[in-house]
Amino acid sequence: MSDRVGKSRLVGLDEAASLLDLTPDAVRTLVQARYLAATNDGPDGIRFAIGDLKAFVARNADSGAGNFFDTEGEPADPQTLLVALDGRSEEMARRAFDIFATAFPEASGWSLAERARFIEQARNRFEAILAVTGQGEEVDEALVGDLEEVGATAASAGSPLPQLLVVLRISRDLVVQTAVEVAEERGRHWGLALSLLLTRVLPAMDRLIDAVARGYWQTVVRREEENRAHYEHVVEHSSDGIFEVDLDGRVIFANSSLGVILGRPLEELEGAPLSEVLVPLEGSSVLEQLTVDSDDSERVELAVSRPDGVRRILEVSTTARREAGLAAGFQCVVRDVTAQRDLEEAKNEFLALVTHDLRQPLTAILGLGATLETHADELGPERIQRMGQSVRRQAERMARLADDLFEVSRLEARSVVLNIRPVDLAMTVELALASVPESAGVDLRIGEDLTVLADARRLEQVVGNLIENALIYGGAPVVVEAAATDTEVVLSVRDHGPGVPESLVPTLFSRVRTLGRRDRDRARGTGLGLALVKGLVEAMGGRVWYEQAPGGGAVFSLALPQPRPRS
Repeated sequence: MSDRVGKSRLVGLDEAASLLDLTPDAVRTLVQARYLAATNDGPDGIRFAIGDLKAFVARNADSGAGNFFDTEGEPADPQTLLVALDGRSEEMARRAFDIFATAFPEASGWSLAERARFIEQARNRFEAILAVTGQGEEVDEALVGDLEEVGATAASAGSPLPQLLVVLRISRDLVVQTAVEVAEERGRHWGLALSLLLTRVLPAMDRLIDAVARGYWQTVVRREEENRAHYEHVVEHSSDGIFEVDLDGRVIFANSSLGVILGRPLEELEGAPLSEVLVPLEGSSVLEQLTVDSDDSERVELAVSRPDGVRRILEVSTTARREAGLAAGFQCVVRDVTAQRDLEEAKNEFLALVTHDLRQPLTAILGLGATLETHADELGPERIQRMGQSVRRQAERMARLADDLFEVSRLEARSVVLNIRPVDLAMTVELALASVPESAGVDLRIGEDLTVLADARRLEQVVGNLIENALIYGGAPVVVEAAATDTEVVLSVRDHGPGVPESLVPTLFSRVRTLGRRDRDRARGTGLGLALVKGLVEAMGGRVWYEQAPGGGAVFSLALPQPRPRS
């Protein structure tokens, strides 16, 4: 058996133990754990290459200081060893990939392009390490900052830190191993150069690895702090109520929106049982669904009454919060869907009432048409004339409903086209009155010299709706009068009925609420009149409002601009 491997002398177990200052059993343990390479295990026992022993000592000794480097002969220049190492950067890069693939088997399945990219990056890394080593013991602070940025970039990209550190550790150990091999190949007198070189490489590499790790963790911590701050901002400023309950069902956190939704201060909510925070008007067992330990989100809808008596409809979603796989509490989101549910209800009633308003005249027209078809020969001229008038009135009702719906939809879409010009107010009011059925009892008090800027046809529609509304809800007599100010003309329509209940005033001009009012006489009118009045008047540059008449009754007023006098 040869006593050398390449240019490295072989030694037995006892000599290796002596050189490493360890017991033979300890050396065997290192070999079994693959921390120390054994060259041969034949009849003469385990044998070790001196180069492998030196590399082991160099990798694990403080600052690269070994305990048995030979210094016989003319000492070599460490810089010469550094140049020799630089020439083996490509070889070290390929060995680095083989070691990395052993630690992370998934790398063995990489494509040729991915392997080439890893090797190229490793080669650049080795050249950088050797360049830093050539600067001496002090590592340039700018380079440390650059490596901290490398770690920060890796954290931002989601690269795992263990892989990053393994790559750096492989690079460190390969530089040491290759330096030992080069020194062994060139003779014992290179031992001092190797020792001096390693006292530069190892501390520098350790600082560089620390810089990468520091940059990585600083970025991770900063990102977690930013995410936490963002989460807290979102939670605190969310329009939804957000709270958390513990396993006993007590609130341990609540944001300000929850207090607004429930009409209670936060200090009353925190620490309170869930059964006191959410009190359903019916079906109290629904709360049990919110604290079920499940991987799925639970969602319930319930109606509650706030302390101020206001009824709200809430949509509550809960998710179990887990720690170490076990439920530690429940996170809840409360959304106030009262307006949404009320709007859905109002829309359904809207459709029902429109259908009702269409069905009545259609039924009348169908009945009159069937009578004319089957008994035309038996009916006298006067009877036929009255039936024709009835058909015309019912058709006009349907036409008014269709017109109102069409105008409202155009107002919603902001697609109404107006022809604004000076309009004689008195003539327009008279034309509007002619289109209103059963207009007896309407007193017009409009001066002949009043002119407004408006769309004549739309203004006629507005006035007709106001008069019809007054007749339906207030009854005769209805007074229509107008007066001019410096810049506008105010037209008022007053009835002598009970007026509008105070609770209905806020939604008086609503496109849905007007039609849906249960006090409306469904046998007359479309119910969209006031909503249409507001939309058209504002589109013409005017304004409209309601006020209680002195002594009883309702007054609806609108104001439109006057034409500018010609200079």
